[in-house]
Amino acid sequence: MDGFVRHRIEGVSVDIEVVPAAPRGFTARFRLVGGAREPDWHDAVHVTHGPFSSQQAAEEAAKSEALVRILAHGSS
Repeated sequence: MDGFVRHRIEGVSVDIEVVPAAPRGFTARFRLVGGAREPDWHDAVHVTHGPFSSQQAAEEAAKSEALVRILAHGSS
């Protein structure tokens, strides 16, 4: 297991991993997993802006940024 937790957002699998940020706080990285629909999505890991004071805040930021990318990709 690589530390990522799978979520479903707008029908797309999104893997999110919350990690400590230096010197303090948390950030999150995420990857979109498109499968056959969007096979190139899994090639990039994105990092949220931060740091955030809690793991939950970092995870929510990753979900929000993933949603933005999903919606932007769907409208192109």
